[in-house]
Amino acid sequence: DFLIKKHEELLPTVMKTQVMVDLYWKCYAYGDELKPHIEFLDGIMLSSTRDVAPSCVENVDELIERQEKSLVQLETKRAVVKDLIEKGQVLLQNPDKPKFLDSHVTRIRDGWDETKDKAQARLTLLTNTKSAWEGYADGNVKVMEEFDKCEDETKKVKKQFNLEAAFEDLANRQEMFNTTKNSVQGSFDQLKADYDTMCLTLPDDKKEQLKKEMKPVEEKLSLIKSFEDKVKVIDEFCTSLKAFDGSLKSIDEWMMGANKELEDIKGSSDKMSPEDRVSRTMDLQEDISSKMEILEKAVADELALLPQGDNVPEDAQLFKEELKRIKTFVMDLQQKTKKECDSFSEDVKYWAEYRTGIKELIPWVESAEKSSTDGLSKPTNLEEAEALFEKTSGYDNNCLAHLKVLNAANAAAQKMTTHKDADVEVAALRLRYEKIKSVSDLWMGKVDTLVKEWKLLDTTVTELNAWVAKDKTADGENQFSLEKMESTLGELKNIFKQKEKLVDEL
Repeated sequence: DFLIKKHEELLPTVMKTQVMVDLYWKCYAYGDELKPHIEFLDGIMLSSTRDVAPSCVENVDELIERQEKSLVQLETKRAVVKDLIEKGQVLLQNPDKPKFLDSHVTRIRDGWDETKDKAQARLTLLTNTKSAWEGYADGNVKVMEEFDKCEDETKKVKKQFNLEAAFEDLANRQEMFNTTKNSVQGSFDQLKADYDTMCLTLPDDKKEQLKKEMKPVEEKLSLIKSFEDKVKVIDEFCTSLKAFDGSLKSIDEWMMGANKELEDIKGSSDKMSPEDRVSRTMDLQEDISSKMEILEKAVADELALLPQGDNVPEDAQLFKEELKRIKTFVMDLQQKTKKECDSFSEDVKYWAEYRTGIKELIPWVESAEKSSTDGLSKPTNLEEAEALFEKTSGYDNNCLAHLKVLNAANAAAQKMTTHKDADVEVAALRLRYEKIKSVSDLWMGKVDTLVKEWKLLDTTVTELNAWVAKDKTADGENQFSLEKMESTLGELKNIFKQKEKLVDEL
């Protein structure tokens, strides 16, 4: 009974041990089963990650062939590896699994994916390298052809002197430049990409050799800039040629009207005052002078824009002839206008003298007219009366001075061939002057009389005070007669009344 009982107690432990032994046997067997496959994956990984340095396209072909075989081998083992991974996943579900089982399953699962990716990446690299080797050889030829084409198109860029043809050609050249630039740059960029791809696997000595080969090719990219600069020069030339043509056309349109203006001046001289004729002629001269400035610039532009010397293109020669025709016409018109203006040069001088005098006179007349309506201030003593006299005398002297200005302006006007308008203006100003002068004369008379009366009054008062202050004689009688004193007082009274009257009348 004891043995049976002991057996029954040991039976669960034995059964558990048996299960654990079976599990561990399966796990160890699983590890042994994985070993050759893991070694296989390690081999593929090593061949897919080790450095390669093919020196020619044949070497690349060999490496591609090997890599493709490796990928085929991987593919043939896909089902086996998949089964092993699934088998490992089943074993992992047992909670009593050994710790090393996780690493075994992870290694086969991740190792398969990583090896597959590395192998595929290496094949892609080798395929790209092969394409780069082939593309680099063809690209070198192609890019040199593009450079030659760029040079040829640059040489074709030339100035056209027919305005319409010039802009049409410019548009074609700009389009050709853009096409050529894209083509050259695209070819070079592809060549550079092939070069960069090759450099990923090339040995160092071969990289240096390719680097030396690329340098002169890269330097030739400057041909694009040369082409662009030349097209820009033509663009600027076309713009300048258009402006030049516009200047000639605008002057050509203007000069017919200017010539008609001169003819109108000459034909209507009997109906115009010399002032108007001189004014219109001078205006025309100023207009011609401004156009001559434009012509001078056009002459300078012609030297810069158009070819000089012999064998000038026909279209350029047409511009030259047009410029010469316009310049000759305008210079002839300038001489005719100057001659017409010179015939009235004295009138111009006298007109200027006349206008100068009138411009000086008119502000004074307006100011004097205002002053003449303001009247005079009323002095309260002799000192103020004398100050008023000085002011009135200044006003009168101003009148006399501006009369000279008026007479001088009139004298200048009388020397002109025709002075009808000037005579009317002078007469009107003289009439205004005479009114001002009459007021001035009236003021001068009143103030002069006032000052004299005031001085007489002052003198009389002084004398009277002197008489009164004299000492009496020894017998007590005054030295002057009473009759004389009464007479002096009466005279003093009259003078005072006269002075007050004069002040009131100011």
